[in-house]
Amino acid sequence: MKAADYARQVGDVFVLPDTCLKIKQVIDNKISNLDEIAELIVLDPALASRLLKLANSALYNFPHQIDSVSKAVLLLGETQVYNMVVAYGAADAFAKAPTDVVDLERFWESSIHAALIGKYLGQIIGIKQSEPLYLSGLLHNIGELVVAEINPEVARHCNQYHHGILPWQQQQQLLGFSYNECSAALLSLWLLPNNLLEPIRFLHQPQLHQDSRIVQLLHISSRLALLNSASEVFTLNELLDLHLLEPLSLTRADIEEARAFASLEALSILSMLNPKSSMIL
Repeated sequence: MKAADYARQVGDVFVLPDTCLKIKQVIDNKISNLDEIAELIVLDPALASRLLKLANSALYNFPHQIDSVSKAVLLLGETQVYNMVVAYGAADAFAKAPTDVVDLERFWESSIHAALIGKYLGQIIGIKQSEPLYLSGLLHNIGELVVAEINPEVARHCNQYHHGILPWQQQQQLLGFSYNECSAALLSLWLLPNNLLEPIRFLHQPQLHQDSRIVQLLHISSRLALLNSASEVFTLNELLDLHLLEPLSLTRADIEEARAFASLEALSILSMLNPKSSMIL
């Protein structure tokens, strides 16, 4: 089967919740207002509580307690609310993914690291509209959960990292495609925008899209996220061609700072996506 076949097979199982779809429609409507978005969020208590938790987290460090959804939406802005709604919807859609095959906490932690590293590096090089980069980082590997649902034995093998073979190479050998292709196929079924899908499609082939800084940054951030989660198996030089930093005017110090930033901030996002993941949050 091809990646698109896997995505179609789970298309009726892994879907965005209705609330998320409605909010996405409102946000996509250029004449919508923040009050309308807040009203929809209030109708979903779980979503509302996670929004408030995120707004009051150290990630934003607002000087005063945010005690209402409307205030959170106003302060976070449409872009950050959109990020959170889609992230919440994806986490909810995959809440019942087979945990005996995939460690969901590890999965989301790695995904969050890719999103945060991408956001940090994007700010360094002056990308003002970082929404596609953040969401692409967060969702680039959900193909792993799709494969775990349909072909758990292969997913287990792909989950076992080995020295000398990179994860996407092993996926290609066992499946005939890598997880990012399956991710892009499912997100396309979810009708998410092409500026989010394109960096995921070219995740392991950034040389085919050298004119896009978003594509280059997602490639870099996904590799650094893997390094953060599996430094005992892989080295930086194995995962990333450091020459890719030069066209973006990034330095080795920049990527080390981005990795540290992600490690520091990831827990607050993880607790929003999966409240059971940490008893201290």
